[in-house]
Amino acid sequence: ETRLVGDRKRLAQDIETLRKQNEVLERDVQRWHERQAAESQTRVLAALVPVARYTAAKTAHDRAKEDRRVAHAHYLETKSAAGPAEEEMEALEATLARAEAQRRDAQDALAGAERDARQQMARMERFETTQRDLHAELDDIGTRAQRRRDNIARLRSELADLEAAHAADPEPPSESRELVQAGAELSRQKLELKNEIIQLQGAQSDLVRSGRQISDDIAARDRTLHDLDNVALQRRAALRRFNEDAFRALEWLEQNRDRFEQHVFAPVCLEAAVSDARYAPLIETVVGAGSLRMFVAQCDADYHTFTREVNDRLGLRVDVVRPARPLDAYRPPKPREALQALGFDGYALDFVEAPAPVLAALCARDSLHEVPLALGAVDNDQVEKHAPFKEYLAAGTRFAVSRGRYGSKAPTVMTSQVRPQARLLSQGESDEVGAARERLREEIDGLRDRAADNEAQMKRLSMREQKVRNAHRELEAREEELRQERQRIAKAAGQWERSRVHIEARRAQLAAAVAEDRRDGQARTQEERARIQRLLRDNASARAAAVSAAAAAVAQMPDHVHRAADAALAGLRDARALGELKAAAARHREAIAEAQQAFDRASDAYTAAKAEARRCLEETRTVTDGMSDEERQAVREAQELRRDASYEDLELELAACRQRLSLAANSGLSARVVEQYEERTARLAAMVVSEEDQAHHLRRLRSNKRRLRAQWERPLEDIVARIAASFRAMFDRIGCMGEVALLRAGDGIAPQPAPAEPAAEEGAAGPPVEAWCDDEDYGSWGVEIRVAFRKDERMRVLDNHRQSGGERAVSTILYLQSMQDLAAAPFRVVDEINQGMDQRNERLIHEIIVSTACRPGSSQYFLITPKLLPDLEYHPLMKVLCIFNGEWQPQHLDVARYISNARTS
Repeated sequence: ETRLVGDRKRLAQDIETLRKQNEVLERDVQRWHERQAAESQTRVLAALVPVARYTAAKTAHDRAKEDRRVAHAHYLETKSAAGPAEEEMEALEATLARAEAQRRDAQDALAGAERDARQQMARMERFETTQRDLHAELDDIGTRAQRRRDNIARLRSELADLEAAHAADPEPPSESRELVQAGAELSRQKLELKNEIIQLQGAQSDLVRSGRQISDDIAARDRTLHDLDNVALQRRAALRRFNEDAFRALEWLEQNRDRFEQHVFAPVCLEAAVSDARYAPLIETVVGAGSLRMFVAQCDADYHTFTREVNDRLGLRVDVVRPARPLDAYRPPKPREALQALGFDGYALDFVEAPAPVLAALCARDSLHEVPLALGAVDNDQVEKHAPFKEYLAAGTRFAVSRGRYGSKAPTVMTSQVRPQARLLSQGESDEVGAARERLREEIDGLRDRAADNEAQMKRLSMREQKVRNAHRELEAREEELRQERQRIAKAAGQWERSRVHIEARRAQLAAAVAEDRRDGQARTQEERARIQRLLRDNASARAAAVSAAAAAVAQMPDHVHRAADAALAGLRDARALGELKAAAARHREAIAEAQQAFDRASDAYTAAKAEARRCLEETRTVTDGMSDEERQAVREAQELRRDASYEDLELELAACRQRLSLAANSGLSARVVEQYEERTARLAAMVVSEEDQAHHLRRLRSNKRRLRAQWERPLEDIVARIAASFRAMFDRIGCMGEVALLRAGDGIAPQPAPAEPAAEEGAAGPPVEAWCDDEDYGSWGVEIRVAFRKDERMRVLDNHRQSGGERAVSTILYLQSMQDLAAAPFRVVDEINQGMDQRNERLIHEIIVSTACRPGSSQYFLITPKLLPDLEYHPLMKVLCIFNGEWQPQHLDVARYISNARTS
């Protein structure tokens, strides 16, 4: 019945929800139909535009065809008009070519005559020059001997002066050995200083590189310090420390997001944020590390892609979930106002900021919508008694509540401490981050100390290098002085050697001049004169021949000049006429070219118009493909109505219609809206029928229940009354108070909330369903035991909080004994029931057990105990069995001797 009432209530709620949803869908369906009409109009206009475009293209094609015909006729006419002028120009060009050839022949002959005359004149000039040279050589024969004697005298005088000067200048000394050794020593010292400078520079370079490395290390640690202030980077770093697989999966996801249909969310610790940092440890306690590392997909395809690539192929052990329900499907168990009345600040979901799919995944996995949080303390008794929470966190403690399935359903609470500081959801600075920050600062201080040491060493090395360079410059100055001294000695030796060589050269010249003067005599002079006179006579004859040839060439030149002038005048006349003809021909050619260009443009325009018309024609043949008969009829009607409309107007109307359609498309509507509306309408009718069936079934069920209840309730009350009487009598025997009562759901045990009856729908058939009875929650029925073991103490319910272990044991065994005559079991077994009792209660309970178990007709009774008090009451029907068991038992046990020893002692 409870299930049926709940089902009927949920069905009524579903009917109301579905009706409201359908009311919303009605507006969407109307907009969908409007959108369908707009799409139909768009298709009609899209079919009309190609037809109008083809009409315009056909008109343009006909116009271009006529323009091409006119241009071609004009081109042929212009080309035929230029024919005679071209023939006359060709004849005149041939005449001009002949005149030009005659002029060139005359000019070539004139040039040949001029060339011959110039050649003969050049020969005459050479002959005259030769004659002057021969006369000069003839005159020079008389003065040549005197010049030789004067040259010999001059050479002797110069030689005497040179020898006197050379004898006065002694030979300079050569370079000394001391100078050479001094130069070598200076070179060695310079080399040592140079090597030291190189070493110092190398050390400085090492310090510079070390300083640069130290600066880079300081900058890197500064960047790391800066990154520690970035919460997102801290969380990524924390994720990498806690789970390397999750971090590698995150890197793969960021590089392969294009492989997913929808956005796949990164691990929850990166997507979620806590609105108040004080609640971060509580949220992380509720969620747990596993949930903080999980990925969230929004569709099944992305879920399967992620698991296939990351879990299967990469072999990474990470969790990915796909929420089955949206976030608004998760409802809290109590309103937030009632939650605050209990002292809570809110549910865990209220303090987490994340995308809706991530929150839905956390609600499904960790029940964020059901776990209340409080920074301070709350009344735990009130919470555990009245609130249906399985878990709550308050004052830094986590309370896990579990309730029994039977009886009073008393709660059992387990507590654990909340970690004081969040690790993955922290927005502040964790201990690890603080330690890392302190470590980085210490490293930066150490690096700065190293940098200061490097600077000090660099200063010392620089000062040493300056000293070495000063010493090196001093050595270079001394070396320069030594070099100048060596150069002075070498220069003096060179000058002395050059003077000696000069003297030897003058001696050789003087000896050659004396020898030449001795060779030349009188006979040789006369032979030379006769030779020159023969050359003079031959030169005069050749000069006379050259004069005659030059005169003949000059006489031919006037005839060649007249011929060239006549040919040039004729060529000028023909060239003037040819120029006029060429100008006219150029004008004709320009006219032909223009006509040709106009014809080409007309042809191109015709070809383009023809292609466009053909394309538009092909487009019109396919515009109605895929249309229904109604749409084709609508196209024909629209074509008749818009007969005079241009395709530009149609395109503007089509663009406006498409814009309206785009606005409708952006609303998110689809054909699924109509399907959902129709499906929900059918479901709503079916659910109304089902609700009526459930109401009828519920009335029949409650009628049967009342009949069945009458059959068992009275016998149950009789049994409980018999147990209560026996229980009360046994407690009276031990001097205490006790009672047993049957508790129904409305007699003190907190019942489940009664399901409210759904309101009757207007027009619903059938009588109303009877009201709910509070005591019909049979799962809450039970037997309540109340006991009191001390004087003036009121009886309290037996539980594990108020009574001691011994008191609970006494109450339990007496309750079992009270049922001894009611339960038809063949035997009973009680194990160590006397443990925890004091001696008085143990004796009384033993007496009661013996008296009830040894009555005729009682079931067999086993009492197992490790020890018994002495002098207990025993019955002849009782049998005592001693079980000897354990590792240290003897092989043969003499029981009689043990009993005898016990009696004597």
